[in-house]
Amino acid sequence: MDKLEQIQFVGGYSRHQVFEDFLDLSLYALQRDDESYLDVMDSYGEEEAQLYSEALGELLNASESANHDVLGVVYEEMGNSSDHFGQHFTPHNLSDMKAEMVIGQDDVDEDREEPYSIMDPAAGSGRLLISAAKQLPAGDAEFYAVDKDSTVAKMAALNLTFFNMDGYVVHGDSLTQDYHRVWATKGSALGGSVQELDEDQWTNPYDQEVSEEPTGDDLDEDPAEGSQQDPEESGQVDTPDIDFEEVRETTLSDFTDGGGSQ
Repeated sequence: MDKLEQIQFVGGYSRHQVFEDFLDLSLYALQRDDESYLDVMDSYGEEEAQLYSEALGELLNASESANHDVLGVVYEEMGNSSDHFGQHFTPHNLSDMKAEMVIGQDDVDEDREEPYSIMDPAAGSGRLLISAAKQLPAGDAEFYAVDKDSTVAKMAALNLTFFNMDGYVVHGDSLTQDYHRVWATKGSALGGSVQELDEDQWTNPYDQEVSEEPTGDDLDEDPAEGSQQDPEESGQVDTPDIDFEEVRETTLSDFTDGGGSQ
């Protein structure tokens, strides 16, 4: 907070601009996208550049120390005096409690061959997914975050990276079933990584054709045959087929405001 507020006062920038640029700079830095990073920094001086760098370092340390969504706290604090921020996220202790209720330790199979798939269709900063990750063995789950707000989608992408989680973050609308941007995150022994995917590297699961019920002579045919292009030929990355309407083993969809049954 102190570093970001210093940037605001040094150049007379708005809190919203400083925070948005901080998210973009952090993502570009983690992706080693120097060109995009320098494009954002064009409007800042050397002092502000140093402060942004220090702010990211402090955020990383604070997230590791607190073991929860510190970035979301910064967002809420900065929004107290800005009309451009308007969201408040589920408290950390409640997020942890809900994750414990949905993902009981007795239900976790550590010998499971396939990873658990966990999705939040209105993920915000990804706080509930972070809580879910605490309940599962490292590397045994893939997390899917969707949010229609571009700011919080970027926050979720950063948080999944900070917490070394495998997953995908979609800036899109779970109700209208469209999307705008997608980030893939990957955990490893050396820490998390993030990469924004190009359009040809991501297939919107909502756009996949649903085969009609076969009748008559069609019963001998495979209705799905030839319906999708070979990923190796199209240049797509190896992303799983995600059914956002029937989340598989474990779901956090009931975590969103308004509730819902398990």
